[in-house]
Amino acid sequence: MELWFLCQGYHDHLEKEVSTISEEEKPKWQKLNFQLCVVLWQSVEQGVLDILRPYKTCFSFWKRAQDIFANDIQRLFDATQRVASLKQINHDMVSHIGKARAAVEELKNFFVADSLDDINKKLDKFYMVLILRSLHSTFDHVRDQVLAGDQIPSMDNLVTRLLRVPTLVKDESSTDVFETSAMVAPRGRGGGRSNRGGRGGRSGRPQCSYCNRMGHTQDKCYSLHGFPDKAAHVSKSDHSKSSFSDEEY
Repeated sequence: MELWFLCQGYHDHLEKEVSTISEEEKPKWQKLNFQLCVVLWQSVEQGVLDILRPYKTCFSFWKRAQDIFANDIQRLFDATQRVASLKQINHDMVSHIGKARAAVEELKNFFVADSLDDINKKLDKFYMVLILRSLHSTFDHVRDQVLAGDQIPSMDNLVTRLLRVPTLVKDESSTDVFETSAMVAPRGRGGGRSNRGGRGGRSGRPQCSYCNRMGHTQDKCYSLHGFPDKAAHVSKSDHSKSSFSDEEY
């Protein structure tokens, strides 16, 4: 739709408010603006129109539509996702290169800026997108909140926010779920680290500080040290049995 306004020479109606037009040109300009706003109304689906119907000038309609559907960080995330997920699925090289070029050009357009300061701001958003893409699927809700937010956080704010997000740790032997945060160290009864490389859970059972599983400490963690040799275990067991005399039984 923006391209149509550019072709017709009416793009200024999307960028200017009626109040910025001189009194001499305002009646004619405003009449045309209302007519163009009807075109905008007809270009969207009924469900979207119900949201945008209160806006009766091209500028207000277009600005609100951008706020809702054209979030910069969301568009950047989608463009980055398309580039990162590029993969040739058949032997049609022409089709694959066409999709790749389109995805790359869309991402490149985001970095067009008039000054070095603007470029740095766009790069800051790009780095945030890379961090959001790297999050575990458990934190998809956090990513969606950032992408859908009215305000785009700075890099420092994003990092602080992510560090405050609680991590759900489930006790394998029960249905209890514990919430921890990277910025909050567990303290109090059963919450401190022990001198054996583990920390106590709320149930009093030890919790490994390496794998976070319950029932053992780090010095006995199979994930860290590997499973014990079965033959050696059996030999040790036989030896312990033979160390008792008949009288001791």
